[in-house]
Amino acid sequence: MADPIELTTLEQDMLKELFNLGVGKAAASLSRMVKQEVLLAVPNVSFKTATDLLIMLGKDEEIVSISQDVKGPFSARSMLLFHEESSMNVVKQMLGKQMPDEMLAELQEEALTEIGNVVLNACIGAISKTIGAGFSVDIPSFQQADPIHIVAGNNLEANTSILLLEISLTLKESDVSGYLAFIFGADELVNLHESIEGMLKKLGAA
Repeated sequence: MADPIELTTLEQDMLKELFNLGVGKAAASLSRMVKQEVLLAVPNVSFKTATDLLIMLGKDEEIVSISQDVKGPFSARSMLLFHEESSMNVVKQMLGKQMPDEMLAELQEEALTEIGNVVLNACIGAISKTIGAGFSVDIPSFQQADPIHIVAGNNLEANTSILLLEISLTLKESDVSGYLAFIFGADELVNLHESIEGMLKKLGAA
């Protein structure tokens, strides 16, 4: 699928670098939270549809989603997505392997919601600083369900445009992959493109 706003290679690289900067700051915050080194990276940034997202997530395993609405120069709904097993690995690394599984399950929502909040705010902060404009971020919402219900619960239509970031999260004893998705309406895609163009002009790269 072609990018719905036809980003140039330079614009794509700009987005990837901004998000890598953001998750780098998030990794530092998470490292302090879990008292061990955390490495976060964004190996790929691409535009997908809700249908693409369903195919990528599969249908046989539950998904954990932490979603937040972002409002500013462009507005979107963000979703941090992990397969259920990966999400529990993250929680176990955060809270300690010695903790009983039952207690880990009870604390899963709180721990992952905090991770989602840290990662999103770091990414939005990096963009905000570069644009020179502020964003507001709503309170995060936690959901655990199969991919179809995750998509339906966020009112995504089949052709909804999604800016999808693959995330590699490495802790001392585990390597977890997830996704950070930004969901846009048609008008907000235009606003996103204008924001990216403004960033490049500000840096003298356009």
